[in-house]
Amino acid sequence: MDSKTAIIAGASGLIGKSLTQMLLNSDDYGQVIALVRKPLGIQHDQLQELTINFDELSTMENFPKADDVFCALGTTMKKAGSKEAFYKVDFTYPYELAQRALKEGANRFFLVSALGSNIDSRNFYSRVKGEIEHQISFLSYRTIYIFKPSLLRGSRSESRFGEKMAQLITRIIPFVGPWKKYRPIHGSKVADAIMKVAKQEDKGCYFYQSEIMRKM
Repeated sequence: MDSKTAIIAGASGLIGKSLTQMLLNSDDYGQVIALVRKPLGIQHDQLQELTINFDELSTMENFPKADDVFCALGTTMKKAGSKEAFYKVDFTYPYELAQRALKEGANRFFLVSALGSNIDSRNFYSRVKGEIEHQISFLSYRTIYIFKPSLLRGSRSESRFGEKMAQLITRIIPFVGPWKKYRPIHGSKVADAIMKVAKQEDKGCYFYQSEIMRKM
C-alpha cells in the first residue's frame, strides 16, 4: 500500500504533540504536513511545517493536498479572552480547514472534540463543540471520525485549571458506574486511539467516546 500524506492542525497542543510524533513514526504516512503559527522545534525528514495565518485558511494559496486531515485545534475561554475568539479557534478554524482540505481532495477527517458536546447545550463551550461536530458531519468526506475525550491529563506548556483539578479529583473520587465516562484520559492515549482508528477502512461518520478510547 502506498504511504499517505497527512495534514495536522493543532500540533503544538497536548493531543497534537503526541499525534504528530505518532504520525511521523507510522509506516502508513510518508509525509506529515503541520499547519502551524510558529515552528514546532521538531526535526524529521517526513515533516513539513507550513506557517500560516489561520484567519486566511479559506483563501490560502497553494493549500496542501492530503489523504487524511487531523484537527486537534482548541483553546480555553481564559486563553481566548472572549467568546468570539474562542468560537474562532474551536469552530471557524476547524470548519474552514475541513472545507478547504475536502476541496483539495482529502478523503478522511479526524476531529478532536470533547465529552459533553451538545449543540443545544446552555454551556457555551459544550455548545460550540456540538456545533462543530454537527457541521463537520455533513461534509462529503469518505470518512469522518470524531473523538470526544473527557478532561485531559498530561503535561502542557500552558497551565489549564480544569485539567489540574481533574488530576486532583482522580486521586479522590472513584469513577465508577455512571461516572466512569468522566474519568480523565491522558492526551497520549487519545492520540494512540486516533492512530488505531486511522488504520480502519470505514465509510461514514463515527464517534469515539472517552471510555471507548481508553479501552483501545
